[in-house]
Amino acid sequence: MLSIEPLVNHIIRMIMAGAVAVSSQAADVPKAEPKPIKEPTPIVAVTDLKASNISVSTIKVTWNAEKDRDYYVECSTETAGEYADNMYFEFRGNDMCYINGLREGTEYEITVTPELKENEDKSTKLKGQTVKAETETVEVIWEFEHIDGWTSAMAGERASGLTAQPASGAIYGSIPDPVTHTGIRRDEYGDYCVAMGLHFGLDGDRYLVCMEDGTQFTVKQCDSKGWADDGEGKWHWFGGEGNGKCIIEFIYDDASLPGCVAYSGSWGYYNWYGLDLSSNIQSIKKINYGEPVEY
Repeated sequence: MLSIEPLVNHIIRMIMAGAVAVSSQAADVPKAEPKPIKEPTPIVAVTDLKASNISVSTIKVTWNAEKDRDYYVECSTETAGEYADNMYFEFRGNDMCYINGLREGTEYEITVTPELKENEDKSTKLKGQTVKAETETVEVIWEFEHIDGWTSAMAGERASGLTAQPASGAIYGSIPDPVTHTGIRRDEYGDYCVAMGLHFGLDGDRYLVCMEDGTQFTVKQCDSKGWADDGEGKWHWFGGEGNGKCIIEFIYDDASLPGCVAYSGSWGYYNWYGLDLSSNIQSIKKINYGEPVEY
């Protein structure tokens, strides 16, 4: 009988030798170093950006804000760029801003962008959000003739003194100005409460006032100054006859009169956070009422 045992042993030895050779070659292959996992770039983004008009000259901007983070607000327009220097950004906390000094019936593009915190990773991506909003567009009923002279002499009277109708009814529901810190009463339409002469109208009438520097604001006539000092119901003298022409007399909250006005007697010397009353009145227009606003 033919024996195959030596042949089997030979084959087994060959297989084992091959296995040893392969194992030896594998041991000579360098091991791959594990690659570090790349951390994602941190992102901080503005969300829920909203903008609404408060008046012809103010837009209110709100957004979701992160605690202890600052935000940068930009505002631009293509139709009233010549008045860009009048803009004023009045922040209330880090999640709201009033943009004052704007123009009537104008669309603005507003962008809010987060800023890096101190010692925050410099690679953090800061993602802003943009929204468009338009100031109130008014419907003009009548435009009055221009009045020459010093017409920014804007005195005031206490709201507590208006106890009889129709003045008491006209100021009903008004509140101290929550936007520009003037202490002047404002109504639900964003109008400043004022007294004006009979030349312009009666209690309850509404007007758009334009200053020579481009500042605009709306007022509501809440008290009548009668036929005034000029005899035509246009103005009272401010500082004595022949001096300032007080056409607009603001109605202010008794407890909110600014110290500078208590000293000078007029709001017309100052820029109130974008409501610049220091130039003379360019025009006064009687206008219709718009929609109520939320300060």
